[in-house]
Amino acid sequence: MKIESGFIKSLIEKDNAVPLVWQHLWSIWLRQANGDLKDFYYRGEEEAFLFEDFLLKTYDEFFTKELPRACLNSPSLFHGTANDFCFVVMDGMSIREGVLIFKALQKVGLTPKVSYSFSSIPSDTQSFREKIKSGSAVSDRFVEINNPKQIRLSGREKYIWSYFPDVMLDKIQAGHTVISDLENMYRTAEKIVFELLKKINSEKIVILSDHGYIRSDPGFSFSVPEGARKKLREAFGGSRFVTMEKGDLSELVLAGYITEFSGYYLIKSRYTWPVPGKFNIYLHGGISLMECLVPVIEVEK
Repeated sequence: MKIESGFIKSLIEKDNAVPLVWQHLWSIWLRQANGDLKDFYYRGEEEAFLFEDFLLKTYDEFFTKELPRACLNSPSLFHGTANDFCFVVMDGMSIREGVLIFKALQKVGLTPKVSYSFSSIPSDTQSFREKIKSGSAVSDRFVEINNPKQIRLSGREKYIWSYFPDVMLDKIQAGHTVISDLENMYRTAEKIVFELLKKINSEKIVILSDHGYIRSDPGFSFSVPEGARKKLREAFGGSRFVTMEKGDLSELVLAGYITEFSGYYLIKSRYTWPVPGKFNIYLHGGISLMECLVPVIEVEK
């Protein structure tokens, strides 16, 4: 993958590299959103993998300081909004699905605006809910969608939580047909979004996510040597984070596989390792680009 010299120069010069990294990552996936879904998910992942590999090797501080700090300190999007709005949280929607939904909205004549936000630390649903609950009653007011075939709304809802696409990602495990499952997962998420657009009365709808995910299947994750693999497996099991109370994992920190931040040990970037038994292909909870940078799509009807 060729990285333009202008991008590298800007990366060095910027006090805050997050907007630059976000724009580059979004453009990677946007370029791939003109073909079929199989090609999109493969080609986009291939290029995003190479970009993250470049960033990890040249700017390690982005994963140990800048990105986790942004995840921890970024203000909630649920505060300071206008009256005529509705927030829709698509659980587990990554940049991949965000790009596809953005293009689908454009295709029907809407003019969505796109920006980005951050997962919590760790990059999972529970931590996100705990973060937005702090000083706000928002998390107690969510109308939940857990069946895409039965979406019943009054139209006056202000906060909606869709368990899709994440609930489908959780069911995809090693050995299953990855691409077809990804296609079905996205089509279900898109169907929910358009159904909500029809039913919600608010003029302004903000579609966002609590976290993204990385792919652990071969070719899209960074492997680790056997010695480190054993230590990671013993400390983390199949998870991408543990509390620092787990013990002293400074050896893995120094080796560059994990970072310590805000009381947690977090798996850095796309490092993965095999574990016995069933193993999910799609993971979150660590500190990587595709987990922590999440799309925010604003639509006015």
